[in-house]
This record gives sequence, structure tokens and C-alpha cells, in this order.
Amino acid sequence: MTSDASPMPGGNLPTLPVKRVVRPTPSIPDHEVVRQIGSGAYGEVWLARSLTGAWRAVKIVWREDFEDERTFNREFEGILQYEPIARNHPGLVHILHVGRHDQDSPFYYYVMELGDDARTGVHITPDEYIPRTLQTDKKFSGNKPLPLDYCLEVGSQLAHALLYLHSKNLTHRDIKPANVIFVNGRPKLADIGLVAHLDQRSFVGTEGFIPPDGPGTRRADVYALAKVLYEISTGKDRMDFPELPDDLPEGTVRKKWQAFNTIICQAAEPRVEECAIDSAEELAEKIDALRGYEVPSRFRLHKKKKRRKLRRTLQLLAAAVAGAFTAYWGALWLNSSQHLPEEPAADVRQDPHASAPEEESRTGYVLVTSSPAGASVYDADGNYLDETPYGPIELPSGASVAYTIKKSGFADKEEAGTVKGGSTLALGGVLKEYHPPTDSQPWKDTEGVTYLPAETRHVAQGPLTAALFNKFLKEDQQKGNYQMKREQTEPGHPEKDVALLTQDGITAYLAWLNKKCEREGLLGKEFSINADPLPQTSGNTDGHSAYVLNVTRVFQVPITVTTNPPGASVFFNNRLIGRTPIEEYVNQVPYVIEIKLPGHATMRRRGLDPQDLYLSLQLEPDKSVIFGSPWTNSLGMQLAPVGGNALVMSHEVRVKDFQQFLKATGRKAPARPGFPQGENHPVVNVSRQDARAFAQWLTNKERAQGLIDQHDSYRLPRDEEWSSWVRLTDEKGSSPYEKTLPHENSREVFPWGYSWPPPDKTGNFADQSALIYLPSSRVIVGYEDGQPYTAPVKTFPPNHLGLYDLEGNVMEWVDDSYGGPESLPIRNYGVARGGSYLSFRPKQLTTSIRTPLPENTRDDALGFRLILSSDRPAVPTAP
Repeated sequence: MTSDASPMPGGNLPTLPVKRVVRPTPSIPDHEVVRQIGSGAYGEVWLARSLTGAWRAVKIVWREDFEDERTFNREFEGILQYEPIARNHPGLVHILHVGRHDQDSPFYYYVMELGDDARTGVHITPDEYIPRTLQTDKKFSGNKPLPLDYCLEVGSQLAHALLYLHSKNLTHRDIKPANVIFVNGRPKLADIGLVAHLDQRSFVGTEGFIPPDGPGTRRADVYALAKVLYEISTGKDRMDFPELPDDLPEGTVRKKWQAFNTIICQAAEPRVEECAIDSAEELAEKIDALRGYEVPSRFRLHKKKKRRKLRRTLQLLAAAVAGAFTAYWGALWLNSSQHLPEEPAADVRQDPHASAPEEESRTGYVLVTSSPAGASVYDADGNYLDETPYGPIELPSGASVAYTIKKSGFADKEEAGTVKGGSTLALGGVLKEYHPPTDSQPWKDTEGVTYLPAETRHVAQGPLTAALFNKFLKEDQQKGNYQMKREQTEPGHPEKDVALLTQDGITAYLAWLNKKCEREGLLGKEFSINADPLPQTSGNTDGHSAYVLNVTRVFQVPITVTTNPPGASVFFNNRLIGRTPIEEYVNQVPYVIEIKLPGHATMRRRGLDPQDLYLSLQLEPDKSVIFGSPWTNSLGMQLAPVGGNALVMSHEVRVKDFQQFLKATGRKAPARPGFPQGENHPVVNVSRQDARAFAQWLTNKERAQGLIDQHDSYRLPRDEEWSSWVRLTDEKGSSPYEKTLPHENSREVFPWGYSWPPPDKTGNFADQSALIYLPSSRVIVGYEDGQPYTAPVKTFPPNHLGLYDLEGNVMEWVDDSYGGPESLPIRNYGVARGGSYLSFRPKQLTTSIRTPLPENTRDDALGFRLILSSDRPAVPTAP
């Protein structure tokens, strides 16, 4: 890259470079240098690993490759000046560190972010690493035209990067597909030689990418980028310009493709006097207009030309037509689980022809729609999929999906969900018109605050008021304890009082306001509302400041987080970006960083600007949950791991546990049973609604205590989960009703095996001690357990998972409805599993027993236990 006026890195290369010799592996501080992966006109590129384990590219520039010391030093000074420039735009490869070695065989070096692997993305295998560039993308596509949305995205990002570079009085001089690399899936302009193969040399451009009027100018860079876009959009070689491919897209995409090709032809016009687009600013404007984004004023190189206001008549017409589109909704999701009690009524099983057991649905569907239709759909990795309506697409039951819906003139819409077997997950909806800040025009946020254009940003007309901050406090979902002081500005007008806030307070307010503006289409991911503190005008404000809000374009900056012990999950504004130790680029916006490690206290840091943030934290052990290991919760209840992110209470909820819930919530106590109970007996006479309310209370309680995460929650177990705990893995049917129906080779199985009666003291059933209140016909002949009513939990031996009383003591609510044919009166009943102290017949004690009950049922033999599960997000592979 070179300056129009003075040389910059790579701008004054030696005309007679010294012949290269084989050199030893260079030594770079705090990095393990692995192997050479490329070379440029005056240096080499090496693959290296930092102390935190992050892969980096290191450019080595040797003194002996220059004819004199003065030129070598000038190049080094140039890269020192370019280092902060490179880090200030997401479309440039970031230089992270510059250093110099002046001993034997002197050289200087600079450490850069490493491009993705062409085949494996962010997963780097050192011995097989090949950088992903536009050149490799072309190659792997068979040199065919790449998708239009891909081309527009690449063109926009590179044009804005070039615009920023030109605003710093620099030119690139060698833009070509091989010099555009991808970092975390984003295209970036690379320094000359960064991704060149070992046998390549490129000094001041490459044939076909240089205009007839010569290289090294802004116009030459724009010309070269246009030729790059020609190659990827047509699949042809730059020397074929302006020939078109034989097969052009059809329908509305064809018109958009032709408009894009017109932009390319205007920028790649070889005759200077005929060239309609000769600046990066104009190229970025044209592409963004085609994509529906307004060009920011941040790096304009010339005064903005007068332009006609564009009325989106066609878009409004499309919206009206698409508004009549009815989303496709698919099959019914069958509820699961349940069984019949003591002796199920005969009519529950009668007429097997009324509804044949349905096959368990192993797949479902996803349908993505939008109004207006014709929006582009991208997956979670940013890959273009299709236009809306997209689908229905068949996927396995339980699959998690996430999509971003984009359309010119509308705000991006992010949608996510989980596929359920036998049904269609419908995503999408009405798109919000996109109204971000534009040049020379005032802009209003969702709260009615006006922002006026001021150089590179829009600035609010006055400080944040106490009235607006109080509105935030009322709507704040996290219920933070944010303190505010008031400063009176105009007596008699309290609505104009200024809010004096701590940094925590203003950060929380900005997060709330940014989210609201995004939802309403006023901001996109490329803009952010920030705040500047005002100088103190009064006495002691005790750490509180007044703030003026502003809207700026978002850039990415590096942060580093290390912890002891390592492996903690790092959340940046509620988005999981990886595990420690981590070096990552994040948006330069007000932030809240959370560091979470199971079994350790969560740590939080807030701020207005994460630029070069470095955190090295010692995590303190606590009593929080660790999934996969036994755990004791805040009530002293032991929970056992049952696979995945799930723990189940090893015993039923006790009387003393439920009493804490009643005391904390003020709910009415359930009726006392007709027998005495101690505090360690299972609570009874609770409905399913009561059980769910207890689960919600316990979830909130332990989240507040920091014992469980916001993604963790207590709930009733599902029927299929309960079955797995008693080793029922081959049940037929999808609903509890269907699983009770007899099938070929079905056989009654008890928790203790196949024999009857059960061995003594197997569990709490209707035994001989119950003869004090039960007739002999309703007890198990010859069986002794010594407990006539409910027994203290954990009185009898646990099963193979360490779970107590699944077979007896009290029946337990599960979360499913009973199901069955439409004609079945009890199909919407709740379900209880297991036997109780009243069970005496073999059928009542089989592992498959399900009792259908109205969910408001309260009974002396009915209780519950809970499962603690989590939907904590997975660590991203390509943040």
C-alpha cells in the first residue's frame, strides 16, 4: 500500500532486490513460529501461534533485501504509522503488533490476524493450512459465477475498506482475488504478499487489474476492484471484460444482477474521460444503494453530489402483494407420555380402531417467509440459502436453526427456533423498513430524541434526561440496581432535568436503547448509539456524570481475556464469543462482558469502549451448578446427572422444601393428608400447576443467588425422560396414551425385574403394615416394607442412576398431556408416573404405568420431582 504523496509500507520497493537465500526460522517474541506459508515482494509470511493459542500470520521483512539502510528504515516507519490505521476498519487485515530485530540478520516484523483456511474455515491445521481468498472461492466454485448476494456483500465491504484507505491518503496498488482474504468469514483487503504463494512476486499491480492510465492511484484501485467483482460475478477472467456469461439469472434476480453489472462496467471503464465511477465513495454508494443501505459520511472523499430522492414504489407494491401471503403451517406435534392408574378403565383402551398408533415423528419442517417476499435468507454462518419463501425444508426433530433475513430497504431480521417432529417451524414475518442515520439529515431514536449530523456522526441535541432514564428503569428486564442523580436545568420543568449516571448505568441504558432501535428498523448492526460524558459543572457528583448520546458507525476492535482456571465462557453483550484464553475482535460499542465457568462465581465488566481491552482474571470457586457432576442445590436437595446439560432431583420434593416456597410466595398451603408427615416426607396434595410454580420460584431464587445460569431452569420431567430413568428405551408410539397400548412382544416389567410379588423392602407400596386402614384385598400378600403411608425420602435403595422412589412412595407429575384420539375424553389430562404407597396390583407397579389425571388434581398419593436443564449456547466455531 502506498501514499499518493509519500511512500508507505510496500510503496518504494527495491528496484534490484538482493537474491534470497535460505534463512533460519525467525524468532518472534511471545509466538511459536511454525512454518513459512508465503512470500511477497520484499518479505516472507510465517504461520505462528501466540501465547494464548491463537493462530497468527507474521510478515518478516529482511534488511538484506534492501539496497540501503535508509530505505529499510523508511519502510519500518511506514508500517508503524499504518498499524493503527489497519486496526480501525473491519475491511482491512488487522496488524496486531510491530517489532524489530537488529542483531544478526536484522529484520522487522508485524503480526497480523490469520485468514481462514480455504477448506476448513476457522479450524486451522498447521501442516495443511491454505488461506481462504477470493481466488480459492472462485476455484472451489469451478470458476462459475458466485451468488449475487455474495458478490454484493463482498463488493460493499471491500469498497468501504478502500474508501477508508483512500481517506488516509493511501492506495493499495495490487487489488486482485488473491489479495482478498477472509477472516472469520469476512472479506478483507490484504497487504501485498500476505497470501501470495512462495513463487509469486507482485510489485505494483497485476496485468488485467491495472487501468491503461497506470497504477498507484485511487482510480486504479477502484478499477482493480471492479475487475475483481467482474470475475466473481461472471465466472470469467478479467481479460474477457466486458463479456457476459452465457446463462444469466432469471426473474427479479436478473434485474438486480444487470444493475450490479452496470456498476462494474462504469467503474472498470478503461477510458478515464468515459469513467462514470472513479472513486471508492461512489462505488460504495452504488453497491449499497442496490443492497438498500445508505452510505455513511464518515470517510467521504468529495462533497456529496445532489441526487434525486428514491421512492421505493416497487418495494411497497411488493409489500402489498406479499402481505396477502399466508405462511405455510404443517402437521400437528403429538404430545408425549402417560399411563393409567390403579386399574385403568377398560374404555381407555377400547376400540383400538378409533385411532391407530401414530409413528413417532423423527423429522419436522422449517419454513421462512417475509413480508415483503423476495428477501435473502442466510444461515447462522452467513451462507446465502435462497429467497423467501424458503422451504419447507425437512430437518431432524430437535435440530436448532438460526437465520438472518435481509432485503434492500429493510432492517435485517434474525430468527431462530427448534424443529419439532411432525410439525412445521414457521419463521420470519413482516420486515421493518430500515431508517438509519443519513448524511445532512436529523435522525430520531425510538424515544423521540433528535440527533443532528456532526462530521462523522450524529449527536443528540442535549444531555440524557432523568425522565428518559426513569423510563428505562421501568422497562428494564434485568432489574439492575442503577443509581441516578438529577441535575436541575430549568426550574419548574422537571422533565428537562439531566440524569447523572455511573458508567454501569449509562452502559445498561445504551444496551436497552440500541436493542429497541434495532427492533424498530432505526439501526442495523453497522450503527451503534454511544455516549460521551460531559465535564462536571457542579460540585461532587460522586462518580456520576451527565452524558450526550451519539450515533456512529460500528468498527471492530481487539480484546483479550484470560482466566485462572482457563476454559471459562466469555459473553460479549449476551453473545458467546468463545472460551478463555481468547483473543477476539468485537464491535466497538458500549459493552457488558460476562465470564462464566461452572463451579465458579460469574464475573462482569462494563464499559463504553472495548478498544484494546485486556482482562486477566482469577475466578473464585463457588457452589454453582456443574452439569455432568452430582450437585446439591440451595434447598439441600441432591441432584444426579442424567446425560447432557441435565440434572434430576434424586428424590421427590419434600414437605420442608415446599414450605420454603409457600413462605416466600405467600401461596395457600395444600390440604394436609389424612396421616402424619415429617419434614422429609414427599409433599402431597399438589396440582401440576403447583409443581410448575415451585419450579419457577426455585429457578428465580437460584439464578439470583448465582447458583444457576440464566440459561438454566427447573421444570417437570418429560415423559420420555422419566422412562429413560427406569430403562424403558423401546416404547412404541409418540404420546403417553400410545405407549400404554399393547404391542407384539410387549411384556410387563417391574423396577426389580419380572417376578411378583416384589422382594421385601424394595419400595414403599401397599404392604402388610397398611392393613391398619386398608382391607386385605388391597395390599400385596406377604410383602413387608414397614411404611403404611408416605415414607421419608431415600428410605429405600436407589436405582442405577442414584434416583430414589421412582417405583413407589408417591406418584409423580410429568410435563406431558396424555394424548390419544380426538374422541378420547381424557386426551388433555396431565400424566403421573410410577406407583405409590397405595399400589397393590402388578399393573400399578410396572415401569410403564401412566396415570391420566386432570392437571388441577390434588391427591394424598401424588407428588413430584424436578429436573434442572440448560440451553446454554455452544461455543461458536467461527465467532
